[in-house]
Amino acid sequence: MSEVTAALPRKILTSGERDFLKQGNRLLLDKPNGRIGAAALMDLVADWGNHRGSLAFQAYAGRWITEGHAKNKIADQLLRELFGLNQPDPRKAA
Repeated sequence: MSEVTAALPRKILTSGERDFLKQGNRLLLDKPNGRIGAAALMDLVADWGNHRGSLAFQAYAGRWITEGHAKNKIADQLLRELFGLNQPDPRKAA
């Protein structure tokens, strides 16, 4: 009897995603409290890499941020700005 372990989907960043992460990290570090945002960005990348699903990085990042996985308010705000998710909530605008 052999033990077979199911292979996880292989996660590969596109060259555009790699460039986005490099530039985004630099942008975060140039902002006040940017180290907090950069650390949250690395948490996001690590969580995506460990995620068992095959969701693309950008889609996973959007969900991760909107579900509130950033550790604090500053990190959440910086990541929302970086990923273009800082639009006001239409439910709150009404």
